[in-house]
Amino acid sequence: MASSDTAVKLLNQASGYGVLVGVGGGFALGMILVTFFLRKYLKEDNTSTETFSVANRSVGTLLSASAVYSSWSWATELLWCTTMVYNYGIQSSYYYMSGLAVQIAVMAMVGIHAKKKIPKAHTSLEIIELRYGKSAHILYMFLCLTNNLLSCSSMILGAAGAISIIAGNLHIVAATILTIFSVLCYSIYGGLKATFLTDFAHTLILLIVLCYLNTAVLTNVGGLDALYDALANFGGTREIPGNYANSVITGKSQGAIIFGLILTAGNFGLSVMDSSFWQKTFSASPRATVPAYLTAAVLIASNVWPLGAIIGGAAIVLESSPKFPTYPRKMTQYEVDSGFALPYALMATLGKGAVGGLLLIVYLAVTSTVSAQMVSVSSILTFDIYKKYINTNAHNKSLILVSHVGCIIFTFGAAGFSIMLHYVGVNMTWFGYFYPLIICPGVIPLILSITWDRQNWYAAFISPILGIVFGFIVWTTTAYKLSGAVNITTLGGQLPALYGALTALFLPGISSIIISLVYPKKFDWSVLQQAHLLVDEDVSSENSGDDVDEEKQEIANSDKGDNIEGIDDGHHHNKEDVEVQVDSDQSSSSNNLESQTTIAGVEQLTPKQLDFWIKIATGAAIFILLINWVLWPLPLYRDWIFSRAYFKGYVTVGLMWLYATLLIIGIGPLISGRHTIALIARNVYRDYIKRW
Repeated sequence: MASSDTAVKLLNQASGYGVLVGVGGGFALGMILVTFFLRKYLKEDNTSTETFSVANRSVGTLLSASAVYSSWSWATELLWCTTMVYNYGIQSSYYYMSGLAVQIAVMAMVGIHAKKKIPKAHTSLEIIELRYGKSAHILYMFLCLTNNLLSCSSMILGAAGAISIIAGNLHIVAATILTIFSVLCYSIYGGLKATFLTDFAHTLILLIVLCYLNTAVLTNVGGLDALYDALANFGGTREIPGNYANSVITGKSQGAIIFGLILTAGNFGLSVMDSSFWQKTFSASPRATVPAYLTAAVLIASNVWPLGAIIGGAAIVLESSPKFPTYPRKMTQYEVDSGFALPYALMATLGKGAVGGLLLIVYLAVTSTVSAQMVSVSSILTFDIYKKYINTNAHNKSLILVSHVGCIIFTFGAAGFSIMLHYVGVNMTWFGYFYPLIICPGVIPLILSITWDRQNWYAAFISPILGIVFGFIVWTTTAYKLSGAVNITTLGGQLPALYGALTALFLPGISSIIISLVYPKKFDWSVLQQAHLLVDEDVSSENSGDDVDEEKQEIANSDKGDNIEGIDDGHHHNKEDVEVQVDSDQSSSSNNLESQTTIAGVEQLTPKQLDFWIKIATGAAIFILLINWVLWPLPLYRDWIFSRAYFKGYVTVGLMWLYATLLIIGIGPLISGRHTIALIARNVYRDYIKRW
């Protein structure tokens, strides 16, 4: 295999096992304990399907933003950004961040539409089934599950490969299995709420490590001026087709912009077709949905903005240095495509400690995403397969069992698929160019399903199929026309991937609108609002109490009354209260949104308030798209090399963005959740530590 020729050793295998077993086991145990304490003191029952799947629909702004940020902080994101900067220059880091932000803003718009039109939903597929029926439901179920499998596998593939090379060529199978095992433990026990809490913990550690790595590498290479001089002098020493003057600090980079377009198209599939992002909108309280998603959309750029410019730039200029791990040779194409430029650059500048930090955040990033994918797929298996087609009268006990089994099946299935991809020779870059063809065709029809009442069944069903078929046709024919052959190498080219991805994304949208206008039909949104979707709880009373005596109950209730800014910024209720509310919601003769002030104990917004947030989210999505893809990058696409002032400003603002993200996303939830944290700490101290 190509990687066997590298003879590069960064850390020993003990480091890898220490992170995968030690840190993984610690996180699993910690999250299981946190879930237990939330259940014991705040009545958040992890044996309830509503809690497991949608976290009681009460998660607040900052915790939701942290969870979205964490789910969008892929391990491959850090590796792939550095790879593209190495290939095409600093502008690649700009296009990477542009390919991350707009999708989250679109999900803010989609999420608030869902809050208005189907506030009791658990998955996006429930919308499809209620509106278009069984055949469309099965089609979109296939698209969503395929998306979950491909996105999760691509994450595991890239992360396990990086962990393997960092940790002394740790066996790829061991890296894969150990990566997912701890996630499986706490996700099965705690469900989506455990995912939210681990997302927050992962995000906090990720941001702290990124702040250190970026600042330390910049200092190590001599600061902004020294880095600029080295990158400017590098121009012309390596041919970069499409870059002005072969420079790595130019806005005119054909490879970078093509990569950015492929990434942006693929990320629409990874967000809109990923049921975990829909679940986070259903889980957020109505007031938190848009602010949380827009906060994450604005701040997500901080992951790749400074990292690409600083560490990616360092990888370019240090490759010829004796400090570089591969010296005196250059990196092989396998190493580049697999994302090894990042750990190599850290080893050359900061040594083994920094590489260990990278190993940690790669692990945390992959486990965070896998956890969200796991719970979302289990929800599809539970609500869209088992409850819909197998046991329509299923209640909580059987549903929670199916959710647990679904987590296990999907996790090991995705791990096995990732191992297969590795052994057939698929690398992170090729796979990243490929999966948009599969996951993008359903994006626009699914968005229209919740935002446009004119889309008919023919449009919703036929359009994704057209996108898949013609996407593959364009992909393969372009590869043949440009290279004269169709094989793994030619299909991994940028232009075939770009044309195929754009066809798969936009053709279904165009065909859907045309078909809907040819066969006009207007949908009544009240069908979604009146659907019986909330789960009837059948959990025994012992599960809601957990031996909490009257004194503890009074303390908990007293503190919860003051806990307006709790860790989930939401409303905690006794299970009996929730059941009464569920029954009243489901038996109401007037079950439209206007008559519902609460759903499952959570206060709802009025239609006027929801319309306001819809306008905000729509405007924000358009604004972010125009800024990131028109107003900023296009004026730079000319025969121009970054001036010293522009480069220094670009890197400096990126670092400021990163530190601001640490304060808002990392520290903010701790401040807003201080009352809940204090409540749990006091009770744990009194019940366990003091007695011991």
